[in-house]
Amino acid sequence: MTDAPQKITVLKTYARVFVDDLDTSLPVFEHVVGRPADLRFPFEDAELAAVGDVLLIAAPAADLPRYRESHGPLVVEDVETARRVLLDLGATTVSRFESATGFGYHLRHPDGVVVEYVQWNPGLVARIVHRAATG
Repeated sequence: MTDAPQKITVLKTYARVFVDDLDTSLPVFEHVVGRPADLRFPFEDAELAAVGDVLLIAAPAADLPRYRESHGPLVVEDVETARRVLLDLGATTVSRFESATGFGYHLRHPDGVVVEYVQWNPGLVARIVHRAATG
């Protein structure tokens, strides 16, 4: 009898929206979603803001292909477990990264798609994920 694969617990997903200027775009999305941004922070040469289920990314045009080559992010409860499960399913690690929100991996699935998996710091999980779950 084989062991069942470990479960990946996804806490939150985002739709990426690439914008030219975060200061111009963010107020529109805050109005659409009906609340202020949950997050705003620099990452490498880009600036990111999360509002609702949208992740706005403002980056120099030359850097955009690098950000567009992956999908997600998927915020997971335990990124090391997610990585092990996906490696067992045939994925490969593209990169590991750290950010103001926590750390994660870009993993290439067996079909070639690259997905960003991130584990947030506990304070963010409590503030954003648990707040959304309790209303």
